[in-house]
Amino acid sequence: MFLNQSLDSGRQWRNIIKDMLEKAAKGTVTARARFLFFAFINMWYVPLQESIDHLQEAEDMSLTVGDSDRAYMAQCMKFRFLFFRGEQLSILSHDIGTNLQSMARFSPGSVKYSVLDKEMIDSLTGDTSSNPYDRLNWIICNKHSLLADAQSKMHFQIVEAVHLQNFFLSFWMGDYEEAAKASDLAMSFSSAKMPKVQLVYHIFYRGVVMFHLYREGKGEHWLKRGNKMQAQLETWVKTSKPIFENKLILLEAENYASMCNVVAAKKSYELSVKLARDNGYIHEQGLAYECMGKYLMSAVEVRDAERCFLSAHECYMQWGAKAKANKLWTDWNLDSSTESIEPCTIKHERDELG
Repeated sequence: MFLNQSLDSGRQWRNIIKDMLEKAAKGTVTARARFLFFAFINMWYVPLQESIDHLQEAEDMSLTVGDSDRAYMAQCMKFRFLFFRGEQLSILSHDIGTNLQSMARFSPGSVKYSVLDKEMIDSLTGDTSSNPYDRLNWIICNKHSLLADAQSKMHFQIVEAVHLQNFFLSFWMGDYEEAAKASDLAMSFSSAKMPKVQLVYHIFYRGVVMFHLYREGKGEHWLKRGNKMQAQLETWVKTSKPIFENKLILLEAENYASMCNVVAAKKSYELSVKLARDNGYIHEQGLAYECMGKYLMSAVEVRDAERCFLSAHECYMQWGAKAKANKLWTDWNLDSSTESIEPCTIKHERDELG
């Protein structure tokens, strides 16, 4: 199990460290400490936007004290947090691309992560107009050469990052068997279990993949693995509901669907949609609709499934993931005959009470 130590009991130490950093004089050591704290510790207890704001502060402070490497590390992490928060992808791709050359100059370690992120984002948007590696003027010209270079130099965190990028991209594009392979490869490295924002989404998406493969008849062991991912989120949700609650509820829905508990599955899918919407996670709202649509299609509730897919398509288009949205449209034959179907309008008891 990941992060077996209680994050809830660690809150006291987090508060102490935060207080010390706020009182510390500005300087190179403080700037580095603030970056590490906000990128890897504080993020477990606060909404994503708060972490993004703190990383921007760490970037600015690092520039003020002349630590360009640390400034670009903070920028790299900020871009990653923005991706996971559901930032509009075309804006994020532009911002990363604009900074790649300067990042390569001042923080050659960070740029390897950011070029992987931009490549993934461009794949989701369907932007094939340029190769992000071309901006770096490296001998490394694509992901395969980056992986080979990292393996030859035993830079295992970069190797893990490549496999993790493969996992995220395969997951979003619906290739769950390939996603499972890439996930296992990434998890074979100790760095994959470090307390970082990627771990949250790796475990979340991994759970969706496991439950899906079980329902596809790939074996009982996938259900057990999915249950482990759900149990991990049950531990984490105690620290920050805005980050974890909608994710946990979606895994609960997938579990109920796997157990053929129709009523509970539908309620949980609907609640996950609402929680993602309320927290501004447009991409995870789309994911919840998509998962619900797949389940309803398996139950031969075709009309309701198509409504869910149309809603998911709308969410993905708002996110800017045009390639993902187009694949969803094609995979489920959402042709012109379905355009007259109204997308889902999820209502929950909280809506009625609020």
